Amino acid sequence: MTLPGPNPLLATPRTSRPSYGPAVGRLAAAMGKPLMPWQQYAADVGLEVDADGRFVYQQVIVTVPRQSGKTTLFGAVMVHRAAIVPRARVWFTQQSQKDAVDWMTNELWPLLSGFGPLAHLRRMAGSEHVRWEATQGLVRPFPPTPAGLHGKISDLVVIDECWAFDVYRGPALDQAIVPTTATRPNAQTWKLSTAGDSASGWWLGTVEQGRAAARHGRTDGVAYIEYGCPDTLDPTDPVSWPLYHPAYGRTIGTSSMQAALDMLGPDEFGRAYGNRWTQQTERVVPLDAWLACQRSDVPEPVAGQVAVAFDVAVDRSAAAISAAWRGEDGRAFVELADSRQGVAWLGDRLREVVDRWGPVAVGYDQAGPAVDIADSLERHGMVLQPLKAADYAAACAGLLDAIVAGAVHVRPHRDLDAAASAAARRTLGDRWCWGRRASAAPIAPLTSATCALWAYDHAPADIGTFRVW
Repeated sequence: MTLPGPNPLLATPRTSRPSYGPAVGRLAAAMGKPLMPWQQYAADVGLEVDADGRFVYQQVIVTVPRQSGKTTLFGAVMVHRAAIVPRARVWFTQQSQKDAVDWMTNELWPLLSGFGPLAHLRRMAGSEHVRWEATQGLVRPFPPTPAGLHGKISDLVVIDECWAFDVYRGPALDQAIVPTTATRPNAQTWKLSTAGDSASGWWLGTVEQGRAAARHGRTDGVAYIEYGCPDTLDPTDPVSWPLYHPAYGRTIGTSSMQAALDMLGPDEFGRAYGNRWTQQTERVVPLDAWLACQRSDVPEPVAGQVAVAFDVAVDRSAAAISAAWRGEDGRAFVELADSRQGVAWLGDRLREVVDRWGPVAVGYDQAGPAVDIADSLERHGMVLQPLKAADYAAACAGLLDAIVAGAVHVRPHRDLDAAASAAARRTLGDRWCWGRRASAAPIAPLTSATCALWAYDHAPADIGTFRVW
């Protein structure tokens, strides 16, 4: 018996705009894998186009339980893109390049056997691809490394099993993808996965970015589709399975679900088949409060009326610059100005930010790992406002209180989301602060934002120009 699919937990709404979704549905049927309702919905939403025929969503985020058929969905999306775009370059990756190559040759290629001479598979090691003959469009796997797409161009990049990438490998993938789309104005990135665990900070940050976009009714830029077990149901109860798993009764049934539960146990089954995160209860920054304070319409700060701050990861793997200011009503605004791997870029970029915005203060944690950067900046003439230990503790407590109370608006950014997800506390006597070493991942975006808001609120008073008469 075929059951109606459950409703998504959260999703970007379908609009009246045209979409390539129906064409992808027809292609999937021709491949012998007709799309299920949830897959068709995701294709319809993610492939909407504007009046000029350009995709309205540059990023499509899909999170569903295991065995929901997400690989069938993105397989059809990739083949369709290669078939309609002349000399298309379509790239995808999974946990490793070997996994991606195995999937392409063992899963995708058999589905194209019915297309005869229209599609060609190349198996040569290191250059494996599927080529659509009419357009010479290529579907190729790539290694999930910073250099995996170096020198390449892309019309579509798909990342599968995103939960397997930590806060080091995930951002590195993002930074590898962005330059490949520079000359492809209609490019997209699709990210798909089930929920992760405590090591999946990058994917959680991506999910939170998508959730924020969907909650605010955003219908451009980022599309988000989430299916899974709601909090009102027990993911291990067989009665709940047809109510939340979008493929139940179609490609997966009771016996398969029960076998997975018996093998994985309740907690891992809830993550994998209920699409429930295993770390949410461990967050220092409450997820609901964090999502509620995010605003994509945060106004631009006014030059001369904003503070900035910087910080680096303990292992110097990344650094960040944040900005903070307050509106006329006193409400605080925070945004991540820049976040990159390494620290060599930080000094020059901070000087650019200071020259552009003329901040009232430039803050940093005096006891943190950015002290050498601060020393270099001060020796070259930049005036800084260091936070002592007591200041930093007050800043951390103040920002968390503001988040919980809804007294701060944060511009969504995946790196800041990941840092808020990973952040842990460190005790300072009877006080606490963000613990860089105790956190599940580098949290420079969060610590720099914390210092920026404190620096704004404690900026030296402007006493005007000193003159001698």
